[in-house]
Amino acid sequence: MGEHIGGGKIGMVSSSWPFGKLSINHDGITLDIGFRNAHLEREDIKSILLRRGLINKRFILLHENKKVKKVVEFWTFSPDPVLADFRAVGYSVNEEK
Repeated sequence: MGEHIGGGKIGMVSSSWPFGKLSINHDGITLDIGFRNAHLEREDIKSILLRRGLINKRFILLHENKKVKKVVEFWTFSPDPVLADFRAVGYSVNEEK
């Protein structure tokens, strides 16, 4: 459905913009940060949290896939298109104020 470029974190490994690529589809979400990638099936995802920081915005993927590191985050300066793509395929995103 949608692909977005930004930064990200999987486990303890981080990669800054423009090395993170988030792919959002009906069946799951994939985050590739160059050194590591994480694919989460739709049924693995418990919730998605949008945390707004001073510089960037973080989409935190809370999941139950034991084969994927617990911490999976995508960072962007433009959260609205990412949010729209999540909603377009039926994912709900909780916005933290």
